[in-house]
Amino acid sequence: MSENKGKNKKYQPDLFPPKMLLKGMGCLLLFLAAAFFDTWCGIQTRRMGYEIEQVRMQHESLLNYQKKLKIEKARLTSPQVLRRYATGELELQTPKPEQIIVVP
Repeated sequence: MSENKGKNKKYQPDLFPPKMLLKGMGCLLLFLAAAFFDTWCGIQTRRMGYEIEQVRMQHESLLNYQKKLKIEKARLTSPQVLRRYATGELELQTPKPEQIIVVP
């Protein structure tokens, strides 16, 4: 009987066999990779949201600037402003009837 006790003691199965330990490590590594990927996706989503908001604000600013430029263009191309500019700075005059040549 003492021989059986020695054999049983020698043949104790491992609590965690190497294959099971390897599978567990693989699962843990996969879980950690998924957690890092999820965190990275969340950070990227938040960053893109900030960028979209910044571009939207820039777009609004440019639309306001475009509106101001259209108003400025309308003001500068009005006949009164053009007439004042032509007579004042360019020193142009309205042509006399004898200066007008009609091209057929």
